[in-house]
Amino acid sequence: MAHEYAAQARSLPASGDLSASQFCFMKIDSNGRAAVASDGGADAVGVLTDKPAAIDRAARIVTGGTAMVLSAGTITAGDPISCDSAGKAVAVGTDDKRLGHAVWHKFTQRINY
Repeated sequence: MAHEYAAQARSLPASGDLSASQFCFMKIDSNGRAAVASDGGADAVGVLTDKPAAIDRAARIVTGGTAMVLSAGTITAGDPISCDSAGKAVAVGTDDKRLGHAVWHKFTQRINY
């Protein structure tokens, strides 16, 4: 079960099958659909919290508050995070957009931001 605390969310049509991208950072593509965010997070708008399996199915995206996020490596609580090209959380790099920070760490591959 995903954990959310005081989260704000919105639904957008999916750009395709996003079922493998649950708990990853999303962007809004040029067609107004939810798609996986780009490396560095400059275009990220939130985190996908469901599994839309086809184009135009509703994709629930948490845009504010706290949500579970998959990570691409080990992240420690308190670390500022951005995302990689798969939308997974990574430690903020020099040119990355800070998307949030890890506030809880229970599993190696899952964190809350």
